[in-house]
Amino acid sequence: MNKETKNCQNCKTDFTIEPEDFSFYEKIKVPPPTWCPTCRLVRRLAHRNERSLYKNTCGLCGASVITVYAKERGFIVYCNPCFFSDKWDAGEYGREYDFSRPFFEQFIELQKTIPQSALLQINCVDSPWVNYETDSKNCYLNVGGSLNKDCAYNQYGLKIIDSFDNFFMYVGDFCYDNTLCENGYQVTSSLHCHDCRNTHFSFDCKNCSNIIGCSGLRNKQYQIFNKQVTKEEYGAFVKENLNGSLANRRALFARARDLWRSVPQRATYIEHSNNVFGNIIKESRNVRECMSAEKCDNIKYCLYTLGLRDSMDTTSVWDGELNYEFMAGQHSSFSRFSKSTMDTSSDIQYSAFTQGSQHLFGCVNMRGKKYCILNTQYSKEEFEELRGKIIEHMSTMPYYDRSGREYTYGEFFPPEASPFAYEESTACEWFPKSKEDVRREGYNEMGENEVTKYEFSEYTIPDNIKDVGDEILEKTLKCEKSGKAYRIIPMELAFYRRFDLPIPRLAPFERHKERLAFLTRNNRKMMRVCGRCKKETESYYSEQEFPIVYCNECYTQFVA
Repeated sequence: MNKETKNCQNCKTDFTIEPEDFSFYEKIKVPPPTWCPTCRLVRRLAHRNERSLYKNTCGLCGASVITVYAKERGFIVYCNPCFFSDKWDAGEYGREYDFSRPFFEQFIELQKTIPQSALLQINCVDSPWVNYETDSKNCYLNVGGSLNKDCAYNQYGLKIIDSFDNFFMYVGDFCYDNTLCENGYQVTSSLHCHDCRNTHFSFDCKNCSNIIGCSGLRNKQYQIFNKQVTKEEYGAFVKENLNGSLANRRALFARARDLWRSVPQRATYIEHSNNVFGNIIKESRNVRECMSAEKCDNIKYCLYTLGLRDSMDTTSVWDGELNYEFMAGQHSSFSRFSKSTMDTSSDIQYSAFTQGSQHLFGCVNMRGKKYCILNTQYSKEEFEELRGKIIEHMSTMPYYDRSGREYTYGEFFPPEASPFAYEESTACEWFPKSKEDVRREGYNEMGENEVTKYEFSEYTIPDNIKDVGDEILEKTLKCEKSGKAYRIIPMELAFYRRFDLPIPRLAPFERHKERLAFLTRNNRKMMRVCGRCKKETESYYSEQEFPIVYCNECYTQFVA
């Protein structure tokens, strides 16, 4: 089949469907999309709330719970012990399919009626405030991580200990304020640094120790702003500059950013991969238009994926194959138009939060089930016959969302099917929208009662951590950027004191957004000229971000 140009039903811009895309759609038996890739991503992200948390009450045991569902949304929430217990059965909420009404209307009603898990956390100990987290202990406000201990404010952390404010940190001890780093020990305020120790304000360094404000180093130690120094000179610099002062730390970071921009950087961050196009891709092959993919094969239009194969339009998924228009999952295959599908589930369509299940259509919160539609059990033969009729019915009686867009079989859930306001969702982090645009585009809006008001403490944070007393633990601080309230917790204060780190002036969410901004402002492909071989090369970095970029081949030679 030849490639085809379509006009996006949402943003009205043209997009192209390639022959290999049509082959994939035919393989998994779905029609081609009517929304462009970017609009499809936004629509999926609008269904994920990672860090907007509220206090609520468990609808089963009455205990106070922390949850992603604001009371004003009207959802029934269960605490994790109740939700994962045998005290209730999601099948009790099943209903017969009504062919006089559109499918999505019926799904939205089921989702609103059935109890929801307050937070998505599994096997976590002493960590009531973590979300999308598994097998972690004594953690606070972590998101999307696993096997972490004594940590806070991390996103997508794996096996990190005594670490704070990291984004995409794989294996690390005593690390702080890093982005896309791996196997670190006392690494702070750095990006793309791997196998490093005592590394600060550095970019794309590997197997280095005792470096400050560096870029592109390999197997080096005792370097300051890419200049070799003695061990004694390095120690004196640390004592004078990394001494707990916020002013000093800000000055060092500004100087480091200037150095990063003055030296060549790689046009795209691609390592140990073959036939890939995108950014931040490792150990993968046949990857197209993806960001942050590792150990993946034959995927396209994906974000945050690990071990994914033969899939398209998939976001935040670890291990799986043949997935399409799929949001948040683990060990899932052949999942289409679904969200939060876990634990070796397969053949899941238009469903939410399913575990260890197969052959579901339009189900919510089902565990260990097969052949169910709208949470109602059927025989295999009944299921297959009814599913076919519903798919046909979705086209003969389409759903129209509040903005008038048409939804037939093959579309992901409409914006109003999200349990969350756009401002609460991950979509707002990647694609901020004004209140007017949120309303015009049909996304859910924040209610007035969901905005919390605070009384701030009359307290001035000292510049140096050495001058901060324990009284700060009782203070309600005001974020310098958002104006919102935040607190300092005991293990956080102990960490800052131990490593001479100043008290942050931004609330945790604002600190996260500053780290994420490196990705969000560099998520569009452009053509740049390699500063060495002068050939055109794809890049995700503007000239303003990095004035000099090298193609991967030239950069590898440059840093060798």
